[in-house]
Amino acid sequence: MATFHPTFLYESLWDVGVAVLVIWAGARFALGHGRTFALYVAAYTAGRFWIEYLRIDEAHQFLGLRLNDWTSVVVFAGAVAYLVISARRRPGVEDIAQSDTGADAPEAEKAST
Repeated sequence: MATFHPTFLYESLWDVGVAVLVIWAGARFALGHGRTFALYVAAYTAGRFWIEYLRIDEAHQFLGLRLNDWTSVVVFAGAVAYLVISARRRPGVEDIAQSDTGADAPEAEKAST
């Protein structure tokens, strides 16, 4: 009988941890401009890489890693790059409040009112 890791359990626990991390970081650091989502993607793919590495079922491999691992690496790198670049270009959170005069409203909304 082959032994295996309960990867569904690991992923469930990881997902709960990622949710707690994202909620905490979103409130603590006032992430904006999509950075909360990018943090979620980076954290999820980090765990997904580890979980996929533990699996023993058959899968296509490239350079010694499963294709799912390579996908996690690429998506993780993209999410981290977005976090870094976005934090430098647009610090802080979005200001989505519109003024009472409607000066901030898009032209299509102004025309329809």
